[in-house]
Amino acid sequence: MIYHKFIKYKYCLIFLLLCNFLFAQSTVSGTVTDSISNPIASANVYLKQKETQAIIAFVYTDQKGKYVLQSDAIGAFTLSFSGLGYATKDIDVILEDNTTILKDMVLYATSYELDEVVIQSERAITEKKDTIVFNASSFKQGEETVVEDLLKKLPGVDISETGTIKVDGREVEKVMIEGDDFFKKGYKLLTKNLDVNAVDKVEVLRRYSNNKLLKGIEESEKVALNLTLDEDFKRAWFGTISPGYGVVSENRYDVDATISSFSKKNKYFLLGSLNNIGEDVTDDVRGLIDAQNYTEEPGSIGEDQRAYGLISLNTNVPGLKKSRTNFNNAELTSLNSIFKLSSKIDLKVLGLFNADDNRFFKDGFNTFFSNTTEFTNTEKYTLGKATHVGFGRVELNYDISNTKMLEYEGKYNRSRIETDAQLLFNAIENKEDLDDENMLHDHMVKYSNRFKNNKVLLLTGRYINEKKPQKYGTDQFLFEELFTSVQKVNRIEQFSKNEFNYTGIKAHILDRKKKKDLLDFSAGYEFREDQLFSEFFLKENESILLNPQKYKNTSKYRTHDLYLSAGYRKKLNDVSVALNLEGHQLFNSLDETNNKLKESPFLINSKLDFKWEINKANKVFAFLENKNSNASISDIYTNHVLTGYRSFSRGTGEFNQLNSTRVFTGYNLGNFGDRFIANIALSYIKDNDFLSTNAVIAQNFVQTTKLIIPDREFYSVNAGLERYIRFIRNNIKIKFGYSQAEFRNIVNSTSLRSITNQNYKYGFEIRSGFRGIFNYHLGTTWDTTEIETRIATNTVAQNTSFFDLSFVLSSRFNMQLQSERYHFNNLENDNDTYYFMDFEINYKPKKKDFNFSLIGNNLWNTEIFRNYLISDTNISSTEYRLLSRYLLLKVSYRL
Repeated sequence: MIYHKFIKYKYCLIFLLLCNFLFAQSTVSGTVTDSISNPIASANVYLKQKETQAIIAFVYTDQKGKYVLQSDAIGAFTLSFSGLGYATKDIDVILEDNTTILKDMVLYATSYELDEVVIQSERAITEKKDTIVFNASSFKQGEETVVEDLLKKLPGVDISETGTIKVDGREVEKVMIEGDDFFKKGYKLLTKNLDVNAVDKVEVLRRYSNNKLLKGIEESEKVALNLTLDEDFKRAWFGTISPGYGVVSENRYDVDATISSFSKKNKYFLLGSLNNIGEDVTDDVRGLIDAQNYTEEPGSIGEDQRAYGLISLNTNVPGLKKSRTNFNNAELTSLNSIFKLSSKIDLKVLGLFNADDNRFFKDGFNTFFSNTTEFTNTEKYTLGKATHVGFGRVELNYDISNTKMLEYEGKYNRSRIETDAQLLFNAIENKEDLDDENMLHDHMVKYSNRFKNNKVLLLTGRYINEKKPQKYGTDQFLFEELFTSVQKVNRIEQFSKNEFNYTGIKAHILDRKKKKDLLDFSAGYEFREDQLFSEFFLKENESILLNPQKYKNTSKYRTHDLYLSAGYRKKLNDVSVALNLEGHQLFNSLDETNNKLKESPFLINSKLDFKWEINKANKVFAFLENKNSNASISDIYTNHVLTGYRSFSRGTGEFNQLNSTRVFTGYNLGNFGDRFIANIALSYIKDNDFLSTNAVIAQNFVQTTKLIIPDREFYSVNAGLERYIRFIRNNIKIKFGYSQAEFRNIVNSTSLRSITNQNYKYGFEIRSGFRGIFNYHLGTTWDTTEIETRIATNTVAQNTSFFDLSFVLSSRFNMQLQSERYHFNNLENDNDTYYFMDFEINYKPKKKDFNFSLIGNNLWNTEIFRNYLISDTNISSTEYRLLSRYLLLKVSYRL
């Protein structure tokens, strides 16, 4: 009932919110100084009612003594200025609609005796140059258990369903503890497990430099988080053990344990986890292993180098929490340490083991249409996946001196995923199995030398070796039309292996000029060798009936890249303009059984960048980029490979360098932590050459060949508003996005066809920040996709809404309710709607070391979830089986 009323009045709510955003405001600004004209930082500026002296609005001065105070109020008021060690001074002001007042103030030093000083409260948000400091206690509402719960409540911070953290739309580089980083961009293992009670403050570090010797030199837009600890947690081991088991429901369990120590000399974060309630720790582990550093990081090299796999049997469910469809049995152990070996040497050691046994169930149909061909396939899938991952990383940092540093990073990964699937395709039984392995060695050495105060030299070397063998088999011969010469086939197999070796060296110099101009120069060499092998067999039991040569690949692809890059950023007061040019001399060779090619193209990439900081709260930025990309092994192999139980693909069989142009512009209003923030970004991409496909689609098989086609265009616009309304203590976000892609391909024909794909996504969310017993968080998002071809236009729309309630009845008892609604307006104009509700009740007895929780999931016991997807060639509807309702009793003991 709540949802129906909520949806019914959603447009009225949006209208009222927008009216509130657009209401006229008055602005009072100026500078606060002392008697000798020095600026006073962190002075208090209050706007008060004249009669009652009630505070209407307040701000603090920044490091330059400047303040900007805004208010909707109208009438006569008192403007009060005060600061520690200075006498308070009041003046009268009159505010009308859109009044703008400039008022500077001089405060005079005073002294007085205090018998006792009692600090009643600490400021919730403090700004220190490029750092925003959040006092954790000001944002805790009583029900938080781990750090991620706290971060969700900080203004300007967005956390996705999977745990990715963004600040002002930019993903954070890392989450540190007392200045030390364990996981880099694999920080989810920390934020989803560290006890929130240990955190005293959260620092948002803007213009962050991963390399401390680059601070103040590089042009950084990166963001990082640093967690400072409560004094009680700094010098002692602490942790939690939280076993949980199902109550009046089928066998369910969830066990978590952490133990940590964060002293100045050494730091330890040890983690263990077991669960079969759908919590996907495997994705968090993959996020750690696959995480890439910022690709434009000075001195970075080899960040985008990965092995290519031919087949993947995935279990993704678009538009729904993975935990609802993830029938799992997950185990995770992670041991992470930072050792201060001396005042100059730090050693970081990370090791983890992850095992998971997943089951996944789906049932659906896929209708294909093109020209005069139309058919429908049905599938019923039961998939099992056993995952084993072992990963280790070692980092050694040696501060040779205050201006020189040597770093080493080594990574090792060994994983194996064994997948088996039972498939009913058009009522034909089919079994699939895939054995997928990965072995990775990755070693990098970096030397940094800040040889002058404003100049730094970076020397980097890296070596990577990765192997990805795969063995795939299926027992149904569905594509007889492709192999008419064989009979009695009851087994299809493919063996494949992609191994690559990468070696790179790079020298990078940054020179910050006296007028803040920046010269950026780098030179380097990269070598990559890919060896792709695949072999395809048609069998009767274990006897090979056919091993077709056109379905066999033995490809060795080598690329040598000698490059130079030079850039210069010119600063003119609040405006900066940068031009960057790259030259790449490539030497490519492709060696196949019947195909040997060589080429040596020279590529030039360019980028023009513009930034205008109108004032602290208004920023405009734009860039124009022309880029050429080299071919990869996944694009150029000659013969077909099997990519699924009835699908084949092959590359172009020739070299290709693709050219694209990108134009981007954006505008930001407001600063992180402000009560009002707005941003808009527009992007246009023109691919002068792009890889498309020539596809032959039949009911029992699909064959695609990659081909190069000119002219593909992509447009997008994204906008967001965020406002904190103080008098109702609510934070409101409104988001809008639109994109359009125009491209061409070939399907069952010899002629190109044009496709237009449009997507609209818009919504809002409201989060309360009451200090009482009750809080709420609600939001809704509409997502509409429209695909237009010459013969048809198809549209599918989805609305996702949520409404969460939190009750903190006392320091020992709290309760949370989470509800979700998914609504599809599908292609037949029928409406599918799904509801979910979860809850958690926490009770802390007088002995505070214990906490008891009762957790309920899927209370309405929704058994299936059906979504709808469209593409330029098909319409599909898929039904997924969901984890049934369960209740879990969990006991947490704090060590």
